[in-house]
Amino acid sequence: MKNSETLWDISNRPSTKTKLEILRKCFNVWVTVWNKQNWVSNEWYVIDLFAGRGKYIDNENEVNGSPLIFLKKITDKKDTLRPNLRIKLFFVEANRNNLKFLKDNVEKFINENSQIKNTVKITYFDTDCNSVIGKIVNQINNNNKCPLFLFIDPTGLQIKKDTMQEIVKLKNPKDIIFNYILEGVRRTSGIAIKAHRGKSLAIKEIKTIKTLTEFIGEDVSVIAKSDIDTLKDYCFIFTSNNLKVVAYDMKYPDRNDILYYLLFASAKLSITNIVKDIYAWQKERSLGSTLFGGKKFYEKKLLTLSSDILTIKRKTLLYKTKVEYGSWTINHIVGCKHGCKFPCYAMMMAKKFGWVKDYEDWRMPRIAENALELLEKEIPKYKDEIDFVHLCFMSDPFMYDCDKKDLIPEIKEKTLKIIRRLNKEGIRVTTLTKGVYPNEILAKKKFLESNEYGITLVSLNNDFKNKFEPFSASYEERIAGLKKLSDNGLRTWVSLEPYPTPELDTTAGAIEKILEKISFVNKIIFGKLNYRRLTEYNNDSQIWKNNDDFYKAMAQEIINFCEKNNIRYHIKLGTPLSKNRTVNIFKE
Repeated sequence: MKNSETLWDISNRPSTKTKLEILRKCFNVWVTVWNKQNWVSNEWYVIDLFAGRGKYIDNENEVNGSPLIFLKKITDKKDTLRPNLRIKLFFVEANRNNLKFLKDNVEKFINENSQIKNTVKITYFDTDCNSVIGKIVNQINNNNKCPLFLFIDPTGLQIKKDTMQEIVKLKNPKDIIFNYILEGVRRTSGIAIKAHRGKSLAIKEIKTIKTLTEFIGEDVSVIAKSDIDTLKDYCFIFTSNNLKVVAYDMKYPDRNDILYYLLFASAKLSITNIVKDIYAWQKERSLGSTLFGGKKFYEKKLLTLSSDILTIKRKTLLYKTKVEYGSWTINHIVGCKHGCKFPCYAMMMAKKFGWVKDYEDWRMPRIAENALELLEKEIPKYKDEIDFVHLCFMSDPFMYDCDKKDLIPEIKEKTLKIIRRLNKEGIRVTTLTKGVYPNEILAKKKFLESNEYGITLVSLNNDFKNKFEPFSASYEERIAGLKKLSDNGLRTWVSLEPYPTPELDTTAGAIEKILEKISFVNKIIFGKLNYRRLTEYNNDSQIWKNNDDFYKAMAQEIINFCEKNNIRYHIKLGTPLSKNRTVNIFKE
């Protein structure tokens, strides 16, 4: 049988030809750049999760597919590569018939180019990439001195988001080319919308929705979202890990509509800019120059994505808190977009120590980019002393963006990773937020059942919220989010602190209305508002009053309510009716 009869024909598939040309150029950049870095290891990695047959046919001529493109480029550069370099290539092809052709084509190439036999080591996998990714990761030296090139070119939505996250979380410097199949997302999204509207689905359609969920993730809805918004949500896998993304929109051959986006992601802006240049060059070559300019015109139109959140580096992370009901804590964020005006003690401390300049600067949160690395060092050091870890006393672990009506994804992702890492060591976590809890928390297999999730709730009055908590999630969203966790068997609590008086909130005396809304929780913390601090903050001496009688009445209502409903409680020290015996509410 002729080889032309065993290979896929791409004669009438210009998008595939363009994709292969882009891959050649990007891999050439990868090999060239890393070969010049003296500090990197001599062990590099290339992963191809949908390797295919290794070659194609184009008008009866053989054309290299991705595996052969990698090997050909390594061969071409062999004389300039460092002598002790070892490149480990992992080729995954689930179809065993395809894998046979792949092995034959690769073996033939290496036999004809024996000079690279000592440079490359090839490992094949004949199974679904989602099931084998763990084995591949275990064969990779997970450090920042071993470069990794990843090519993912599925024909549909076969790759799961969890698989992508397994790869992206590696410490290795990564350059990733990923084929985001827009047509597949559109098709499966249509079925998801059909289900959302209550229409009955066939068994095949139910499986399709599962495929979409595994591809996009549990917490991303495609309902009422545009193609670009859904793509941006997906790209958070990359941007939340400080990768910059540039997208090449590949059109259908017979109509002016997008078939897929070829995404390139890298941590180095300089590399991303080089790929932008490659993409723009390819656009000009395919579409020609325009009246508005050539390559530069196309470069400006390319979709580029990166994180909007600033990052910082911390020297330490875990520490003991002096908060009375606390223990150990982590503050992996400086600043808070919620911008509360009680005033915020955390903001006052951040200004005092020069971490932020003013209120507006405080509302531009910074994430500790090295938080997980610090955890790896500090957990063994403190593990035997830690009973639980609280997130966070100096910021918000599930911070809400009121402009986008959603959680800040970078902060959410970092928080979830921290919780998972602590839970993996058997360390339970408590959290407190004025945002909302993401659906990922419901994945019980990933988190300890002993974790406790709380919200701050000091009013139901939106006038009060608009004045003192202007940018946090609505009261209704907070309660609903917490109720969902409770309904799924998770432990929940509420902090009624700092609780206002009627001078600030005319509805404050009706605390029973709040209590009725949160009767499902396991624990309640209550504390008064520090009026002296508020006076200093607002420079308004008229606002100060002695409100002990009011707080005593509110505290008594909470005690009565909790005892009646079997809810544990703590009245904070300094607030009337506080008792030392309840201070260990989270430690027992």
